[in-house]
Amino acid sequence: MEFNLHLSKDLIEKYGIKRFGVRKGDIVRVVKGDSEKDEKLNIVGKEAKVIKVLKKEGKVIVENINIAKADGKMKPRKLDPSSLMIVKMDLEDAKRKQKLVELAAKRNKKVEEEVEEENKTDSSKEAPEQEGSKELENEEEEEDE
Repeated sequence: MEFNLHLSKDLIEKYGIKRFGVRKGDIVRVVKGDSEKDEKLNIVGKEAKVIKVLKKEGKVIVENINIAKADGKMKPRKLDPSSLMIVKMDLEDAKRKQKLVELAAKRNKKVEEEVEEENKTDSSKEAPEQEGSKELENEEEEEDE
C-alpha cells in the first residue's frame, strides 16, 4: 500500500500529475493541522523531510515535528497523509523515476532532461564538501605529528 499525496503547484506544472506516492526522503509541507488549538503545536506550513512511512497505521513521520509525552520527553508525531503535500521528490530510485517519466509522458511533459539537470547540480554541491573534509583530515594528521 502506497500513500499518494498531492503535489505542489510547481510539481504539477513540471510533471503534469496531481498526486504521487510518498517515500522516505521526500520533502513535504503540512497543509492541515492544529493551528487553532495551540500556538506551540502549530505545524501548518512547515516543510520537512519524511523520516518514515507507516503503512500499517496509515501515517507518515516527518522530521522536527514532535509531540510531548507525559514525562516531558519528545517523540515524533504521526501525521495523516491527507494533511501533507509533496514539495520536492527524492528521485534516486530508478523505478520511481521511470514511473514519473511514464506518467509525465502520458500528459505530454518532458521530465528526463530536468531530472538529469537536478542530479548534476546535486553532485556539484557535494564535491566541495568532500574537499573540505579532506582538508580537515590533513590538518588533523599534521597536528598528530
